[in-house]
Amino acid sequence: MIRKKLLISMLLLLWIPTSLYALTWAYPFVVLDGRVYEVTSYQVDPSDVGLLLGQVTKVANEHTGSYHGNASNQYPVGTKYFKMDKVDEKDAIAVKADQLYYKATFIKYMPFHWRNILSFIIPMLFLISLILLYRMRENLKKRYKKSIVR
Repeated sequence: MIRKKLLISMLLLLWIPTSLYALTWAYPFVVLDGRVYEVTSYQVDPSDVGLLLGQVTKVANEHTGSYHGNASNQYPVGTKYFKMDKVDEKDAIAVKADQLYYKATFIKYMPFHWRNILSFIIPMLFLISLILLYRMRENLKKRYKKSIVR
């Protein structure tokens, strides 16, 4: 009887989901079009700031470490990214925070996430379904015409 209770309690312990949320980000970052930039403490002169490149649209999940789209782990949604004069945007960008511009340097490409391809797949599926519906309609027209002729 004791063995049975021990076995049941061990199975229950294994069945209960356990999660550990101990992830901390090593550095503040922003993501722009699949490129991850580390935001430094170096302030950029506003005269060196150029065109608007984008903005934060998602907040990175600090529990799982996952992020997709134009995300950030420290800056809120709406934080804007700018091109810096005389610097290629693939190397560095300027991030506007608290009315100041901070230099963000490229460090790596973003890890693959399935949501990044949704914006390409959904229009393609829509187009394919339109083509299939059009072909089905044309086939039905042909069958109808053939049935009338007989």
